Amino acid sequence: MWIDGVIFTLIAGFTVISGINDGGNLIATFLASRTIRPVLVLPLILVSIGLGPLVFGTAVSHTIAVEVVDFRQAGSGVLMGALAAALVTLMITWKMKMPTSTTVALGGGMVGAALVSGHAADIHVVGVIKLIVGLLGSVGLGFIAAWLITRGVWWVLRRLSVEQISRIEKGQYVTAFWQGLAYGANDQEKAIGLMTIFFMTIHHQTQYRVPDIAIFLPLLFWALGLLFGGIRIARTVGNHVIRINPMNAVSTQWAAAITVSAAAIAGFPVSTTQTTDGALFGTGTALRPGAVRWVVVRKILGVWALTLPVAIVLGGFMMLGLALVR
Repeated sequence: MWIDGVIFTLIAGFTVISGINDGGNLIATFLASRTIRPVLVLPLILVSIGLGPLVFGTAVSHTIAVEVVDFRQAGSGVLMGALAAALVTLMITWKMKMPTSTTVALGGGMVGAALVSGHAADIHVVGVIKLIVGLLGSVGLGFIAAWLITRGVWWVLRRLSVEQISRIEKGQYVTAFWQGLAYGANDQEKAIGLMTIFFMTIHHQTQYRVPDIAIFLPLLFWALGLLFGGIRIARTVGNHVIRINPMNAVSTQWAAAITVSAAAIAGFPVSTTQTTDGALFGTGTALRPGAVRWVVVRKILGVWALTLPVAIVLGGFMMLGLALVR
């Protein structure tokens, strides 16, 4: 059936754009601090993302695939409209060279598509609230964690020698791996959940179970996005909010990794992009608020605020367009 091919293509496109948007944001602090070479960061991140679902489980994929809008009931058409809306929203923000939340784009597309298609009953309010709480909480927790860690790190630094500080800087290898695990167990599981629903649909399955191929294919598509467009986003996030050095990069990465992995265990879908940016804001504020480029911060916050309503509206338009085609 042609709709299955379109859905698979949209999931692949969504995952590639996620690799561009989220991947660039994920590697931004590592590249900006210049402690780890890009040739080492990329394979380390990819391996750890692949291991994330195995270490932390796949609770987030279930939240996205079933708990926000139950696509088993809403049908393939609503899934297609939601994916198309999310993809267009992400492409718009990518064209603006600004990172945004793939979670917000996808959630907004889901809600808009379900409402306009007459499947409002398949929207689960508890799941939507879970989505919103996870997103807002991750930014705030990322900010607070980064502020506390940064203050603690610089308190310790005053008591260390140059050689000891150099060893701490190498801790970015650990934080890179940890952040990849956390991303794989949270953001990446949105694509895993979508791919799982796709395979459930074509095989007429009703029980939610994540097959291995639903983990492997999204990782492949995500890697392509990171390689071909992620660096562009990384340059926007890297030194545009604060000037990154190895030590404040470590505190930012720790904060983001702690927040995202904790949310993954609880099954809350969060945005690693927003969490990392919130951590960057927290790190800059802890060091010297005047050093934070608040104009860029306001621009990033503005893009976040617009993402949800734009995705909802686009989800509705996609369903109207699909109705005309049929």
